[in-house]
Amino acid sequence: MVTLRKAHLDDATLLSQMGYSSYTHHFAHLWHEHKELQAFLFQEYSLPALQKELQSKTSCWFIATDTDPVGFAKVSWHSAVDEDGPTGTLLNKLYLLPGETGKGYGEALLAEIVRMAQCRGETFFWLEVLDANPQAYRFYTRQGLTHIKDTTFSTPTQQSTLHILGKRI
Repeated sequence: MVTLRKAHLDDATLLSQMGYSSYTHHFAHLWHEHKELQAFLFQEYSLPALQKELQSKTSCWFIATDTDPVGFAKVSWHSAVDEDGPTGTLLNKLYLLPGETGKGYGEALLAEIVRMAQCRGETFFWLEVLDANPQAYRFYTRQGLTHIKDTTFSTPTQQSTLHILGKRI
């Protein structure tokens, strides 16, 4: 049975290891330039970046465990999709470690995060998913999220389409 707990400052090393491992496993093949991937990983999962993030008042990191850690999530509370809204909980990250997908963890984690958002008084839940990740897109639509619009993630050498999905909660 998977459990989700809020990450604290002393979890930064574990989150860093899980972030580098899971992101590289699932997405490294999408990057054209190795140095851009490395810069992104450092920005998102380096120890200094995570230590700063874990002290944020507007977002929370969570660690998913089933005996051992199996993944992690990051959410931003009361975040607007764009200047016209809607506003709600943004699921910034939901990553499972290599070998941990397909075990029902993602569904359980998503349900728990939605429950936490509702307890905070949120009425909307949203996320971004890469166009190049159709498996995740299908997973989220099975959980009741629907397509809102597309946006673009750009690096100096490439562009990726991000689908913004959301639902009322």
